[in-house]
Amino acid sequence: MFFINENKTKYVSVAFYPARDYQPLVEFGAIRGRVQSLILADEQVAALADCLPAIRDSMCVGGDRVVIKCESSNFRMHTPRRHGAASLFVGTEYISLK
Repeated sequence: MFFINENKTKYVSVAFYPARDYQPLVEFGAIRGRVQSLILADEQVAALADCLPAIRDSMCVGGDRVVIKCESSNFRMHTPRRHGAASLFVGTEYISLK
């Protein structure tokens, strides 16, 4: 498990999940207020890795940003239209990344 913020409320974990035939999967989670987590399969991790640099670049530009959208089966990620965090969806579940 790797914490991705200083107060250790958001994390990324790579693990084998017995309930999913011991597949190695990546979990993004937040433990502030209610617990939120998304578990990504290989193709979803690949889609995230492909689009993350463009989303990062779009979010780091001042003023109006270019909206970047990435989709792969039930996985989708997009930048906010103005200011805020990128949304990472798997089906109807989501987390926000700043």
